[in-house]
Amino acid sequence: MAAVAVVAIIAPTTAPAQGAPDSTVGRRRIQPLPALGSAPETGLQFGATVLAVIERPAMDHARPASLIATAIRSTKSQTRVSIEGEHWTRQNGRRVNALLAWQKFPLPYYGIGDSAAAGDKEIFTPKGVEAIAGVQQRLHGHWYVTGGIRFVDQSITPDTIGVLRQRTLTGSHGGRLVELSAGALLDSRDNLFAPQRGTFAQVTYTRNDDVLGSPFQYDRVRLDARHYRTLTGTHVLATQLLLLGVSGSTPFDQLALVGGGDILRGYSRGRYRDQRLAAAQVEYRSPIAHRVGLVAFAGAGAIGRAWDTLSEARLLPTYGGGIRVLIDPRQRTAVRVDYGLGRDSSRGLYIGFNQAF
Repeated sequence: MAAVAVVAIIAPTTAPAQGAPDSTVGRRRIQPLPALGSAPETGLQFGATVLAVIERPAMDHARPASLIATAIRSTKSQTRVSIEGEHWTRQNGRRVNALLAWQKFPLPYYGIGDSAAAGDKEIFTPKGVEAIAGVQQRLHGHWYVTGGIRFVDQSITPDTIGVLRQRTLTGSHGGRLVELSAGALLDSRDNLFAPQRGTFAQVTYTRNDDVLGSPFQYDRVRLDARHYRTLTGTHVLATQLLLLGVSGSTPFDQLALVGGGDILRGYSRGRYRDQRLAAAQVEYRSPIAHRVGLVAFAGAGAIGRAWDTLSEARLLPTYGGGIRVLIDPRQRTAVRVDYGLGRDSSRGLYIGFNQAF
């Protein structure tokens, strides 16, 4: 089943004068939509979303602000309610973003390492709140520094008999996380939702410490590099490299995870997990009609306990294709439907909003 827009309300912030467009006038778009989604770890998701995109006046030369409120329920008894948004100042000098969410979300756990067997699957239910706040400040040109805080307070209930019920894994009781992060970012993308050219490269260091009120102490380093190139017209080649490493007393659900709707599609999120992850993917995006496009993607990744062991780790390939249906051609917001395949008969259908990366 494909997601479609129910209502699209488009209104300018003020009435522009007749004739040439007024560069001092912005525009608001408020779009109530059915929140229809899918992923291997969730099954079919359904609910409601309100998407608001606020375009700044042209004279501000700023990216649009956005606010998204979502309430979803899945066929696997998962519930999540969230509100998130971001705001850009003039000339894209600063970005401020925030998220607040509550969820009760049963998920699978197979074990740690790339040899975790499908037959070892357990189910656990994290329940609690998550809050994120971040800021991105321009240094020069397309270069920014970033900072943020992430707060999670949740309980974890093992729903099946297994390792998690023994409560020996770090984080198997749940608990509180208070993560502080800092990083550097290069962002020359021409669009936030569906870039056709430019580069996004971000390195982030995150620390969770008991001094901040959390029972855990761990570090996380993440490198996310993407490049977009227009081949001809609106045909686009997109590439991504992701490196993620954690160390310390990291909760099992905060380890580097394989799979999901963004990278290594074809594996359920958390099908494999460990302390190090290296993954890469490439995607070809091609328009076929006024509001419809096709994509083809392929990628591979590996996980392990240390960086020097990844060369000997089990390779986890993925490939697949999908459809894009534009909701708002001006901002390039879209519904996407992807089908991915991976190793050992892993596969998954993904339905969501905007591009995977």
